[in-house]
Formats: sequence, structure tokens, C-alpha cells
Amino acid sequence: MEDGATIELADRLLAELPALLDPGDVAATAEELSALIERGRGGEPVDEEILRFLRRHPPLRRRAAELVDSESSRGVQPPPGPGRAPMPPRYVCPQDGYEWFHLDLAKPVPTCPNDGAPLVRDHEGGTGP
Repeated sequence: MEDGATIELADRLLAELPALLDPGDVAATAEELSALIERGRGGEPVDEEILRFLRRHPPLRRRAAELVDSESSRGVQPPPGPGRAPMPPRYVCPQDGYEWFHLDLAKPVPTCPNDGAPLVRDHEGGTGP
């Protein structure tokens, strides 16, 4: 986790303790977790201690995993609409309907192999340059 992220996570869990633990366990757990958070805010390295603390309390560990998963996927969305690969430009022979796709733009457009006529760009077939 990033610097400070463990302390932020612990602070969020502290606020949720009453919903996560049995009422009899909340006070002692809150006291211990608050102490870790305060030490961390004071500049002391407590990330490993907080993580060990969470491992000792399964409901907190599960909730922490949910929070980390939801935070890590925030802002990531698939692009809108269906994906579609662009078609290469298509050239056709005006004489006999021969078609040729311009896959390598470094190569010149050839002539029709059947009658030698120059191929013309078909603007309906292909979305390339």
C-alpha cells in the first residue's frame, strides 16, 4: 500500500468497528487501533503493525480487503461502445470488381492483375487512412 494509505484504511475501519464487531469487543479494539493510528500520524512507521492487527481480527481483515479492492478499481472503466478493429483501405478494379486491401501503407497500390487497370479506393470498404 502507498505511504499513509494503511493509516487511512485503519481510520476508516475504526469508524466502522460497531458494525463489524460484537459490542463487547468494540471498545478494546478501538483503543488499540486508535493508538496505532495516532502513532502513524506522528510519523512512526506502523504499517506492518496495522496489517498484523488486521490479521488478528478476521472481520476487519475482510472489510479491509473489500475497501482495498473497491479503491483499486475506482476510475477504471471499459471504453464506451463495442470494440471494433479498423478495416484497412480497400481498392477495387472498376472493370472487373477485383478487390485488394492496402495492409502495408508503405507499399504502393498495385494495378489489377486481371486487366492492368488502376485500382481505385472504395470509400465504403475500410476505415483506414
